[in-house]
Amino acid sequence: MLLVVPQYKLWFSFPHPGILYIASAARAAGGNVELLDGGVMSKRQLFRKLSEKAAHHDSVAITASVAHIASAVEIAKFIRGNFPAIRIIWGGPYPSSQHTSLGPDIADIIVLGEGETQISRICKGEKLSEIPSIVYFEDGIRRENTRQGYIEDLDKLPFPAHDLVDFSTYQHPGLKPAAQIISSRGCPYQCINCTKSIHGNGYRERSPENVVDEISMLVHKYNVREIHFWDDNLTLDVERVKKICSLILSKDLHRKVRFAVPAGIRADIYDEEMFCLMKRAGFYLFAVAVESGEQRTIDKIGKRLDLAKVPGNLAKLEHHGFRLMLYFMMGFPFETEDDMDKTANFATTLPGHHLNCFAVVPLPGSKLFEDWGSTPEFKDYLAVNYDNPIPQARSPARARALGRMIRKAYLKFYASPRRLFNTFLLMAKEGSLFSDAIFAVKTLFKILSCGHK
Repeated sequence: MLLVVPQYKLWFSFPHPGILYIASAARAAGGNVELLDGGVMSKRQLFRKLSEKAAHHDSVAITASVAHIASAVEIAKFIRGNFPAIRIIWGGPYPSSQHTSLGPDIADIIVLGEGETQISRICKGEKLSEIPSIVYFEDGIRRENTRQGYIEDLDKLPFPAHDLVDFSTYQHPGLKPAAQIISSRGCPYQCINCTKSIHGNGYRERSPENVVDEISMLVHKYNVREIHFWDDNLTLDVERVKKICSLILSKDLHRKVRFAVPAGIRADIYDEEMFCLMKRAGFYLFAVAVESGEQRTIDKIGKRLDLAKVPGNLAKLEHHGFRLMLYFMMGFPFETEDDMDKTANFATTLPGHHLNCFAVVPLPGSKLFEDWGSTPEFKDYLAVNYDNPIPQARSPARARALGRMIRKAYLKFYASPRRLFNTFLLMAKEGSLFSDAIFAVKTLFKILSCGHK
């Protein structure tokens, strides 16, 4: 089986933990597995390697998010046109929620949700009609099997197949080599902008021992120096995080690797003992998902966050010496320009070192997509450029207003000499100053490009 991560045009890249879990499951079922990661290749390189490797496999499995989908379709068409006998398998957030948009011209099997069990049974050659949570095409006829529940005992899954990647090919700020870990799956919150098409709402945890065993493997086998937790909600279970940190400390792993949480933690969960332990264990950076500076907007998106708690909790995290990246969103369909202006102003008053202010885009599988995504603004996801700070599938007047507000947030946030000085000192202390210089360049690009269509 040839596993393929389509191309994506982010300014950073990491090994893809989801596809590496699939690789391990396929191997455990006896599959011969190779991986192509389009995120670290040019388009010409990717299709040259597809031509070289596809002929040696009976299946090509493609993972696709919304940002990947245009490249994923192109890859599937290439395989179908040049290797018609090869079975094409789709998985990931986009096909899980939008599988009706994929036909037999580019898909044979579509895996819905978590795919380890399904890919294992496919590799074992089981009858497709007996494998739950898949869509498949038989003689051109679409068949959809009953969805099954989510994987409850995550400790039973083999660790991701990190041996399939060359860590030196990935480009990102921070220490190198770096890897990502998913220590829990699912999120109980019901934010309308979030899709649960893969892991669902049920919160499931790997045991602290299992998580730290993977950390130890990454450190000792692959010499990884930085690990990013990519959980939907890492700090939801405070006691589990404390146990993970205690095990890291007891095994002296904190002397060899440091940790970041770029996927975002909630701004209203604060436990003094937990964050003290995280600091001692080597955690140095948190993204904090605030999302809006207007309580009415927070309530409408279903985040269940009291904005009054945010400044104080961020100040405590900053006092511990953590580097903080603040996440905000603007452009919900119910937001006025005044609402967005309040968000821009609120962001600039908060403690923190970095700002990421995103234009709202309705993701397939989310409640927001159901309400807004089918409008003319976002009717063709293959045409939406997600690398643009303001995606072009938006009315010109709305895009200009949104661009002004986002640009205002960035300019006011980074206009503070104190913030810039403190950030400079913290990165120098961490030894990240040189490697993180690209972050500053990309932020400047965001500021200058927002709203310019």
